[in-house]
Amino acid sequence: MTQSEETRRSGGAVEERLERNIGLLGATSIGVGTMIAGGIFVLSGLAVATVGAAAAVSFGLAALVASFTALSYAEFATIYTVDGGGYAYVAEVFDSDFSYLVGWLMILGYPASAAFYLASFTDWFARFIWPALALPAALPFWIPGVVVLSVLVAINLAGAKESGKFQIVVTGLKVALIALFLFGGIRAFQADVVATSLSTHATQFGDVALTSALVFITFFGFEAIATNEGEIESPERTVPRAIFLSIGLVTLLYVLVVLVVVVAINDGAFLAFLVERTGLASQAAATSFIAEHGEVAMARAAQFYLGPAGFYIFVGGALLSMLSAANATVLAGSRVKLAMAERDHLPESVEQIDERTGSPTVAVAVTGGLVLLFFLVFGVIFAAPPGKTAPESSLVLGLESLAHFADFMLLGGLAFVNVALIQSRRKYPDRKRRFRVPGVPWVPLLGAASTLVLLASLEHVSIVLGVGAVVVGVVFWFAVLD
Repeated sequence: MTQSEETRRSGGAVEERLERNIGLLGATSIGVGTMIAGGIFVLSGLAVATVGAAAAVSFGLAALVASFTALSYAEFATIYTVDGGGYAYVAEVFDSDFSYLVGWLMILGYPASAAFYLASFTDWFARFIWPALALPAALPFWIPGVVVLSVLVAINLAGAKESGKFQIVVTGLKVALIALFLFGGIRAFQADVVATSLSTHATQFGDVALTSALVFITFFGFEAIATNEGEIESPERTVPRAIFLSIGLVTLLYVLVVLVVVVAINDGAFLAFLVERTGLASQAAATSFIAEHGEVAMARAAQFYLGPAGFYIFVGGALLSMLSAANATVLAGSRVKLAMAERDHLPESVEQIDERTGSPTVAVAVTGGLVLLFFLVFGVIFAAPPGKTAPESSLVLGLESLAHFADFMLLGGLAFVNVALIQSRRKYPDRKRRFRVPGVPWVPLLGAASTLVLLASLEHVSIVLGVGAVVVGVVFWFAVLD
């Protein structure tokens, strides 16, 4: 193998063609922007409706599992300063075509995550913005999601610098709106209500674990940071800092939000308020409504704590959150494809980079196409329209199945990264590492094992779909690439 071929397969050619114009703030905003989306604005209400205050434990467990693997990413980030994230790390350590499967998991997992955020955006837009704007009911509910996807693809085609600026602005706005919500809710905090809810649900170990797996998708933002490492300034220092800043900040916000929602849905005054606003028959009916429409509880809680404007401030924050999360995952997903093409694990045409913008145009376009595919399949064709129930005889996938499918693909990749770190220590014992994971091999083994436990707790339909997607990847390898 010639030196140029070796550089190409190691991803060095990618690093040479991409500009490093993302700083610590931009890198952290990629992580926070990805994490603060479904977890707070879609899944928190659902989680609280399922396991009450133990939802805080579910989020904490998911953050802990993410941290084990984040340690591996932080060490690798000080060694390999190229785009591609977990796929690139596995490819560098094992130097075999086996790493193709890790890349395949991620190039489907990222678009599935982005589709989840867009489907959530569409659901909220149809429920709250559509009526407020008096838009014709005959218009398809999925149009806003397609329009937003088109805008995000255009932003990413304009270059990483432009996408990074967009990410910083939107992430800052949504963090400010969350702070407003917490300011109103914490004033009504009641420790005894939280303690009662926690004791009631603390022994629901299976539900807590399942909820952890469901919300884990929100913590995968640290991988999105590493995936864009080839465009981050001083990556050896910036990437590890951004990873742990993101996880710490987001975990704190998640726990505070969960506690506020728990207090609200156990507050008689709030339940009476909900009855009045929704036209339900009684407070008992309001409790059932919250259990079935957990995500709506947060919007109504914002209205209860902050007044009439609070409702739409919160909805606007939710829409911004889903927007920034989708943008970050489109950015990350395209960089994994670019890294795979550099290693001959995708067709050479995917390597194309626009000389003017520095954007991998084909990789971005393919990522956008996959997002659209997942959005239509899970969020439109096999999903009930917002606010409606699908017939029992029909096949329904929807938001929850989409989240679990994305988790299946991404969790599989995470497990391999932990194994790769152990192999890296054995294969290159003398390599300089500016950050070293303590307790190797036990910490990465714990990360891999806990990741597999979460993977096993996913719903069966999504596991079957995930296995099917892997089979498609194997067929694609032998039919097209081999």
